[in-house]
Amino acid sequence: MRFGLIADVFLEALKAVPCGAYAVSMDRTVVFWNRAAERMLGYGSGEVLGRRCCDVAAGPDHAGPGRECRMACPSLRYLEAGLVPHRTRLEMLCSSGERRWVIATPVVVAGADDGTPLLVHLLEDSAGPVAHAGLEGTQDGGGTAGAGRTGPGRSQAPETGAKESPLTGRELEILRLVALGWETQRIADDLGISRHTVRNHIRNLRQKLDAATKLEAVVKGVRLGVLNLG
Repeated sequence: MRFGLIADVFLEALKAVPCGAYAVSMDRTVVFWNRAAERMLGYGSGEVLGRRCCDVAAGPDHAGPGRECRMACPSLRYLEAGLVPHRTRLEMLCSSGERRWVIATPVVVAGADDGTPLLVHLLEDSAGPVAHAGLEGTQDGGGTAGAGRTGPGRSQAPETGAKESPLTGRELEILRLVALGWETQRIADDLGISRHTVRNHIRNLRQKLDAATKLEAVVKGVRLGVLNLG
């Protein structure tokens, strides 16, 4: 399944990252599930693709943990209200039947050609329970995403208002072009600089983001809130 250039590039990068990641469409259908999410929660992609995300995350117990997901996904409520979803902690159902607390970082990515966005959740282990963010949102002490407005028909990745980007303006510009799937020569031609200079910038931004590859740098840039894929 293809969703548009930006989404395709981003989801391709998420296949190999160590954090769990899954993507849902606006009708709450799971359309992407990576290997790390499979290791974290126990479900293979074939078990979850095409299902509603709340059925996977919350399970059949309406009154049990994860009921916020089943009643009305807070992240999608943000998105539908024109807001950027907050980073939060939530309890998810594993295939074993056990519950697992995770930190979920929502990323809104431009999807199909008609502008319909995809909602991606990046998952990391959490130490313990914290109330799920409602529409008003919460922020934890680890540097969370703000709730800026996306505007009609637009989607944005979370932004960190209090945290400055570790990248220079040129490095961030090049990282955005890398996220669009541009090759080194095309970036050089567009910016009027040499291929060698582009490679130096990419090497430097990878070091600053502690990323082994360009695609990992794109993912980390989004997770830090310094790269906007809207």
